[in-house]
Amino acid sequence: MSTRAVVSTASADPRTGGMRSGAVRRWSRWAEPALVVLALAACWQAVSVLDVLPREDFPPVTAILQALVSDLQTSELWAAVGASMEAWVLGMLVVVSIGVPVGMLLGASSISYRMSYLTLEFVRTIPGIAALPILLFIYGIGQDLTVSFVVLAALWPLLIQAMYGMRDVDPVAIETAKVYGVGHIRRVLLVDLPSCLPYLSTGLRLSGTFALIFAIATSLIVGGEGLGAEMARAAVVGDRPLLYARVLLTGLIGLVVALGLTTLERRTLRWHVSQRGAQS
Repeated sequence: MSTRAVVSTASADPRTGGMRSGAVRRWSRWAEPALVVLALAACWQAVSVLDVLPREDFPPVTAILQALVSDLQTSELWAAVGASMEAWVLGMLVVVSIGVPVGMLLGASSISYRMSYLTLEFVRTIPGIAALPILLFIYGIGQDLTVSFVVLAALWPLLIQAMYGMRDVDPVAIETAKVYGVGHIRRVLLVDLPSCLPYLSTGLRLSGTFALIFAIATSLIVGGEGLGAEMARAAVVGDRPLLYARVLLTGLIGLVVALGLTTLERRTLRWHVSQRGAQS
């Protein structure tokens, strides 16, 4: 076979074409949102520099980025970020420890599901901010207040998704496990938990997002340590670029958390039909 024929055969290889198309899809998945962000930043810069909006209230993007770079070099900012993320991690550990087993237990039977569903729906619709004065009275200003507020706000999505997951377990699989003499604990691990995983991953993403919001918002509202408190201090002194820089940092942290939880979901549910199209 000639060299030209070998090259022609290689270029016609469907696997090569598939690899190229997959690379293009991965590139476009990141490039398109990045272009939107750059376009919005350019518009912000233009309306600020041209004084379409008051520059004092809407500083240029360049000034915000300069303030962010300077702020990232201070130990105070990293201490605040560490306090907020510590509250987020501790709160999520409590949320998972309570939400998953309690939700699966309540959803395991029709009786417990019917008895608890309306109560949980009522409790979770109460705004979390309404409980803040009570928690403030109990814990005072500090990390305990932030963690308890995070747990109160982020528990319900995961708990209710665990209930939904248990209600969706295939009864044929349950009966098959009973026929083969599988014990209750092994059945939970081998049948119930894998069936619940898609619901649990969704609940974990929702709870993780809520937890981060409230971990930052608590210090913003009541003070103490945390990224929210640093945002409040920048607002008090009237440093608009610094305030926007810390808001931008909050968004970046939220983006990292969301992408991390999404990646965890894809890796955990690699076998599930919902993730087959997400692997490309």
